Amino acid sequence: MSSHKPHGLEHEIWVPADPDYHGHANYLKVYIALLVFFALTVFASFIGNPMIVFIIVFSISIIKGSMVLLYFMHLKWEPKLIWILLGLALMTLTFLIVGLYPDVVPVTRYLVPKP
Repeated sequence: MSSHKPHGLEHEIWVPADPDYHGHANYLKVYIALLVFFALTVFASFIGNPMIVFIIVFSISIIKGSMVLLYFMHLKWEPKLIWILLGLALMTLTFLIVGLYPDVVPVTRYLVPKP
């Protein structure tokens, strides 16, 4: 009997994967999709109406950010607790932005005009 223990790629062949192993996402497809969304963002900047550009660009950025979170950060295969923590972090960020908004926006109604 041999005392040889497999390592490296040999380990991958001889040792079965964990039962919760999900494999790898097709990173090339995700990368190509991100490039297509980038091109759509660039072309959207040529639209004349700034409000439509704003809506399109931010919608695409939410989709792209979600793709990065799901596939490159492997959140697609994480347990529910991670999703709950992510939701709590996003809620905290929303409260932070809403709470700091009055400190960032200049207030001009209290200015006293010079005589």
